Amino acid sequence: MGDDMSEINPVDFGKLVGAVEVLTIEVTALRKDVKCLQSQLTTGRGMIAGMLLAAGGIGAGATHLLERVFK
Repeated sequence: MGDDMSEINPVDFGKLVGAVEVLTIEVTALRKDVKCLQSQLTTGRGMIAGMLLAAGGIGAGATHLLERVFK
């Protein structure tokens, strides 16, 4: 094919336009999925940090209590 747009077959051009439209829809859907996954990952990290802090606090409290009981 040359640089002249008049050489493009109208049927092939229509197929190309359709393919681009489908890809645009798929990219939009994938972007939404990625945002959802990022949100879930952020929430998961926050929950893990909270669980670690809670476990540390419970451990420290139990240690303090056991030291008082056995001294």
